[in-house]
Amino acid sequence: MKTEEGQLVDFQTVQSNLDRVSEIRRGMMPIPIRKIVGSLGRYRDFNNEFLPNKKRMDAKYLSVLMAVRSGLELPPVQVYQVNDKYFVIDGHHRVSVAKFEEKKEFIDAEVIEIRFDFKLDPRKRYKVSTEEARQFLIALEEEAFQKKTFLKNRILIYPLKVSELTSYAKLYEEILDFKKNYESGALTSKDVIYASYSWYEKRFFPAVQTIFEEKILEHFPKRTYTDLYVWMNLHKYYLSQKAGHDVGFDFTKKDFLEKYSPPGFLEILPGRVKDLLGVLRRKKEIAVR
Repeated sequence: MKTEEGQLVDFQTVQSNLDRVSEIRRGMMPIPIRKIVGSLGRYRDFNNEFLPNKKRMDAKYLSVLMAVRSGLELPPVQVYQVNDKYFVIDGHHRVSVAKFEEKKEFIDAEVIEIRFDFKLDPRKRYKVSTEEARQFLIALEEEAFQKKTFLKNRILIYPLKVSELTSYAKLYEEILDFKKNYESGALTSKDVIYASYSWYEKRFFPAVQTIFEEKILEHFPKRTYTDLYVWMNLHKYYLSQKAGHDVGFDFTKKDFLEKYSPPGFLEILPGRVKDLLGVLRRKKEIAVR
């Protein structure tokens, strides 16, 4: 049995970062297997495709498989539901067998829905133990952000995608500040959704166009243009506070790149090696002439 990289999402980590959690028992219903993403207590025992990670677990897998093939009716699995995703409480091997042996798309489950609040707070301190849980929490932040702003990524020219927790909260805080202060309060009587689209058009969109036109993203591999926008906007705030006035995006961009752009290959070489490469390059140029 072959396993793949990646773990399931740890439910306990997710739950510890939610606010005002309550449970609603929904009863038994078929749920889509593709939306089962995590586990309560056993996220290390299965990979993110729901195959067992350890050989010692094969016996349990085989016993469930034999029961299914002999026609035994197995009890429903038990799951927690968080928005439209599911976390297995009991029945991990039943999910695995249903997916890989029976090729099922749905499985019967006793569903406990998790109701919760999710505050968009740029100062929130998350407790995260795995990359999978971190990505899941970023997705929850994105959903909370979209509910408040209606900035749905599927309709935006430049979708708002980030790779760090609290980034959506920082964007939302900026939108509220934009709503309050834009053109001496011209948007104060408008709702947040109107202000959000105005912010996207007047602030975010032009900045991202500049990021692409000047190929700034190439200096920060594995990051998104929205990440860069958040960082540069924060950098602009600190520079403006220090200067006592708004320093503007162009100055911020230049200062940000000078301070935070990762060094190129030549920049990290020792001085003598750089000098040698310079001599060789000049000799090559002379030879070409």
